[in-house]
Amino acid sequence: MDKRIRRNEYCIIGQPRCDFAFSSTRMCFIAYGYGESTLEMTILKKLLDERGIQPVEAGGNLLPAVNAFCGKICSKIITSQFCIVLINNDENKNKEIPNANVNMEYGLMLGFNKYVIPFQRESQKLPFNVAGLDTIKYTNNNFEQKAILAIDQAIKGTSQNSMEAVNPDQILSLFLLAKKALMSEIASDGEKTIFNLGRYLGFNLLNDFSGMKYTYLGNFTSFRLEIILWRLKMLQEILDGRRSSIPQKVGIGVATNEQGELAESIFKTAEIWIITNSAIDKQHLNEALKSIPNSYRITVYSLEDVHREIQNLK
Repeated sequence: MDKRIRRNEYCIIGQPRCDFAFSSTRMCFIAYGYGESTLEMTILKKLLDERGIQPVEAGGNLLPAVNAFCGKICSKIITSQFCIVLINNDENKNKEIPNANVNMEYGLMLGFNKYVIPFQRESQKLPFNVAGLDTIKYTNNNFEQKAILAIDQAIKGTSQNSMEAVNPDQILSLFLLAKKALMSEIASDGEKTIFNLGRYLGFNLLNDFSGMKYTYLGNFTSFRLEIILWRLKMLQEILDGRRSSIPQKVGIGVATNEQGELAESIFKTAEIWIITNSAIDKQHLNEALKSIPNSYRITVYSLEDVHREIQNLK
């Protein structure tokens, strides 16, 4: 299998462009029927988490202002290191009915030439259009063992470097520690207010080690440039709007002078960090940022920067 990073140049649903990079994340997209396969999903998520691969499913993402098919399915299939599909048929009145959504997602995986692990219950039959493809048949008793062998083989066959497998959350935590930042615990009402300003745009809230400086973190490795720029613009508009209202709130007695000074200090020192998929994405975003007004210091990192920072800690 070709392990070089390549981009999907053409959008299959007619969007202006795609540009998502194939197999560029340590994720595994899992296609399955939501009403079925509960046991299998529990096992798969556990096995993937243990191996530092993030399990992703279409129903597990909420992406405001993003085309649902693009943001929840297509881009996740493209960027996943490999994919898993549970081709288990729905059963109705003792008849097996292929799940249309699962088969559509399976078709996308095959069309994109992804590394796919297909599973089906031993008691069921494959749809005719995929009956000729190798499929792992299983029972409840042997599913976990078969999944272990298949996932380990997939990781070996799709790994793009020899970097030690680390849980994605641990990778981000180590990177933030190297940058002298921590995820905010959102313990106080004040921090909840600050966090909520960026929450619905997909930003997390960070503190520096002193706990007095705040940074909004956008982990946007699966988003196109225009989506990232829109979110950045919206966040700055929200922050500027709240900041401009401080004198009025002090003037009408809603906030004290001390509270107003503290709020102004927080906004004045606030920063925005963005994590993009690749060095090319980082370059393009930095170039685009030159043409828009920025009220806050914005720093862009790529996944390569994240991994490099962690490797330097060793």
